[in-house]
This record gives sequence, C-alpha cells and structure tokens, in this order.
Amino acid sequence: MKADRVQAFSDGIFAILITILVLEFRLPRYPTGKLATAALAQWPILFAYVLTFSYIGILWLFHHDLFCCIEKTSPKLNVLNLLSIFLTTLLNYSMSLLADSLVTQNKADMRFAFALYAAVAMSISASYFWLYSYLRKNKDLLSTEGYAVCFSTVRRLPLASTLIYAAAFGASLFSTAVGAMFLLIGIGFHGFAYWKTSRVQNS
Repeated sequence: MKADRVQAFSDGIFAILITILVLEFRLPRYPTGKLATAALAQWPILFAYVLTFSYIGILWLFHHDLFCCIEKTSPKLNVLNLLSIFLTTLLNYSMSLLADSLVTQNKADMRFAFALYAAVAMSISASYFWLYSYLRKNKDLLSTEGYAVCFSTVRRLPLASTLIYAAAFGASLFSTAVGAMFLLIGIGFHGFAYWKTSRVQNS
C-alpha cells in the first residue's frame, strides 16, 4: 500500500474529529435578556473545545509531516497508525466528560475526567514514540535514509510528552488544578515539539 493512501484516510479522520468537536455546543436556554449570562455559563465547553481543538490540530501536523517522509507502508506500520488514530478519536469522548464535569463542579467527577483525558493523551504520545521507533529501524519505508536519523532524534520528544501526561494523570487523581496545569504544559510542549521536529526534518 502506498503511503499517500494511508495519509488520505488518516487526514479524513482528523478532519471529521475536528469538525464534530463543535457539536458539543448547544444553544443555551435562557430568559429574555439573559443571553450573555447563559452564553458565559458555557465556558467549560469552550475551554474543553479550545484545548482539544489545539491538541488535535497539533497531532494532525505531526501526522502529516510524518507521512511526508514515508514512501511505502507495511502491515505493522498500518496497524500502528490505526492504533494512534483510534486513540486520537477518544479525545472527543474525553472532552465531553471534561466539559460536563466542569459544569457540575463535582470534585470526584472532575478528577476522573481530567485523569481520563490525561490517560488518553499519554497513550497518544506513546503511540507516536512507537511509530518513530519503528520507522527508525525500517529505513526501507522512508523516502530517504536520512529520515531514519531524524526519527532517531525526535522520538525522544513523544517520550517526554508521555511522561508529562503521566504526571497529569497522577496529579489529577488528587488535584484537578495541578492536573489541568500539567495538561496545559503537555499541549504547550507538543507545540514546541512540532517546531523542533519540523526543523530537524527540514535540516
């Protein structure tokens, strides 16, 4: 199977995921003259939406640049890619739980929602580590052998983000504020990691 077929399939899933995120928004019920208050009360949904949209957007950038380096695929690479895509699709569900728990402000629910979100993010980062490690060892799948050196360098970045999200998971079980802080750090680190990875690939 050619890499562009896999990339087209994956791009379609990313596009659907980002599109359906906005479906979490519902018109609020409000008495006449209280629209602004009702709209502002939906801040948890907006927070979860911006967080998840940014995260999925960065993941798509990583995935796009990854497959630009690949000339052909293998059965194992296809399975690893499907696993990564599957884990990414779980972000929509975890986003919904996160937003709902922020609305109810129940501490136990918030701890569970933040921990679940962090666990999904941790799993996604681990999947990119596996993808990079596999491609580093299978140079014949790459368009040039130089990319194997690139993946050898950048594969440490998803490993670092896995550790950040592991910290977010552990912290969320005791403090949602600390867990949220680690989640934001993790997504911010993803932005830095993409910048770093793109520089290495283009050098």
